[in-house]
Amino acid sequence: MRTPPALRRKGVKEALKRFVEQVSKLPQVEAVLLVQGDEGWEVHVVADQFDLGLVDAVAEIEGRLIDELGELKFLSHVLFRQGRPLSEFYSPSIRFLLQR
Repeated sequence: MRTPPALRRKGVKEALKRFVEQVSKLPQVEAVLLVQGDEGWEVHVVADQFDLGLVDAVAEIEGRLIDELGELKFLSHVLFRQGRPLSEFYSPSIRFLLQR
């Protein structure tokens, strides 16, 4: 799949790469998905079971990146599968940034 033009803008690809590198260190994270949403690019961090600690950790990572980069050109969300298959959370327009 080709890189969407919006992701070729300076800093966006680097911010996504750094975000994925950091959230991939969290053991609960099963996948990171990139989605074109109504408000622009969205990054969905997927885990199986609800974990408020994971939500806090993702928010902390996002906050550190905002402090370092000034802003992020994407919104992040944490999604919990709760036993449902990962395939229920994606469509052909979704791009996997990480899948375990």
